Amino acid sequence: MNPVLLGSLAALCWGTLDFLAGKVSRAIGPIHVTVTVTAIGLVLITLWLWAFGAFPSLVQDGIWWPLLAGAGYALATLCLFAAIASGPISLAVPVTMSYPATSVVVATALGNAPSAVQLFFVALILAGVLLVALGEYEDGEAQAAGQRRRTLILATLAHLTFVFAVFVGQKSAAQFGEIESAWISRLAGTAVMLPLLFLSRERLRNQIPHLPLLTMMAFLDALAVSLLFAAGRTAQPELATVCGSASGAITVILAWIFLREKIAPMRWLGVAATFSGVAVLSAFK
Repeated sequence: MNPVLLGSLAALCWGTLDFLAGKVSRAIGPIHVTVTVTAIGLVLITLWLWAFGAFPSLVQDGIWWPLLAGAGYALATLCLFAAIASGPISLAVPVTMSYPATSVVVATALGNAPSAVQLFFVALILAGVLLVALGEYEDGEAQAAGQRRRTLILATLAHLTFVFAVFVGQKSAAQFGEIESAWISRLAGTAVMLPLLFLSRERLRNQIPHLPLLTMMAFLDALAVSLLFAAGRTAQPELATVCGSASGAITVILAWIFLREKIAPMRWLGVAATFSGVAVLSAFK
C-alpha cells in the first residue's frame, strides 16, 4: 500500500466532511455533531464487520492502542470544532492542521526519517495548507485577547491530540487490521463522547432533520480514519498523515464549486502547492 495514496484519499473524505459539517455544526453545535458522527460511524463499521468480516476480540494484548486512538480522535475533533466556534478559522485551522509536521518530527525521533526530497515536499504541502487556512478570512474581526487565547488553547489541544491519536491508531492497525482498529476505536470514541451530551444545551430532537447528512458525514469520517490507520502497515505512515492535511484545500475547492464562494489568490496558491506536493511526493514514493 502507498501511504501517500491512503493519505490523499483520507484528505478527500475529510475535505468533503468539513464542507458538509459547516452548516450542521452551526445548527446543532459541535458536541452534537461530534457525538452523532462518532456513534453513527460505529454503527456503520459494525454492520460492515457483521456482513463481511469478523469482530475482533476485546480481550487481547495491545487492545489499548485502538481504544486510546478512538478516545483521542474524538476529543481532537471536538477541540477543533470548539476552536473554530470560539475564534477565527485563520487562527484555529493553521494551529490544528500543522499536526502532520509534528508527526514527521516524532517519526524522525523514532528513527524513521524521510529523505531530503520527501522532506522538501512535506514542507510544500504544509505551506499550502497554511496558505489556504490563512486566506479563509480576509477581513477577520478583531478578537478579544481572552477569546483568542481560548481559541489558541483549544487548537493546540486538537493539534497534540491528533498527533497522538493518529500515531497510536496506525500502531493498532498493524496488529488488528484497519477496519477492526477503526471499530474498536469507535467504541472508545462513542463511550467518551456520549456523556458530553449532558453538557450541551441543544436538544437531541434537533438532530432528526440532519440525520441523513450526519450519516453521510459518519461514513466519510469512518472511511478516512480506516485509510489513515491502514497506513500504519506501510514503511512510512507519517507521509499519509501529511497528505491527509490536504483536506483543507479540498474543502475550499468544494465551497468554490457548489457555494460559488470567491477564493483569494493566496488561497489558490495554497491549493496549488498542496496538490502539487501530494502528486510529486506520491511519484517519489
